[in-house]
Amino acid sequence: MKKVLSVAAVALALSATAVQAHEGLYVGGNFQMGNFDLKVPSAAPQDFQNMVGGKYSAATLNLVAGYDFNQYFAVEGRLGIPSSSETTTQGYKGGVLEIEGKPQTSYAVFGKGTLPITDMFSVYALAGVGSSPYKVDVTATYQTQSDKAENKFDDVSLQYAAGVEVNFTPQIAMTAEYGMYGYGKKKIEDQEFKYDTTAFNIGLKYKF
Repeated sequence: MKKVLSVAAVALALSATAVQAHEGLYVGGNFQMGNFDLKVPSAAPQDFQNMVGGKYSAATLNLVAGYDFNQYFAVEGRLGIPSSSETTTQGYKGGVLEIEGKPQTSYAVFGKGTLPITDMFSVYALAGVGSSPYKVDVTATYQTQSDKAENKFDDVSLQYAAGVEVNFTPQIAMTAEYGMYGYGKKKIEDQEFKYDTTAFNIGLKYKF
């Protein structure tokens, strides 16, 4: 009986150690290459839809911090620093239309579920809320006169993603994921513009 109790105690201790090994804080960063897709209302002129609507580049550098409660569940926060802008210039109705798109500082909080496949490789899914603001400035110039409209699309919305994680060491891992990082709609001059941001990112994390 004593031997059985001793074996059970050792097994329990090893189990507790294994659980603790998967608990703890982690930090990291990733580079995110995305598209901000702006859908112009169908009531707008077709040439305006073609010029202003569509996909804009949305690259950001994300700072990541999270906490693993166990090997299956974590909470994670992200802060995105914009690192791209896009400018196009086209003729429009006898003048010039300049369109500049640029991401703004973003943020999100996620719940993270992980499924370990091997000690080195796992897959995960994220779901949470956040905002990935994007600003589109439209400047119309006719001869010596110009008019500028600034529009920021910054709704807080559901965000979700799926990815893979590769452990190089017990502390260092690489991540790669694809997801929907925000969507919404905004009324401009009584017309409803819809938008969303999708992206792929790759990064590194360090587990304490």
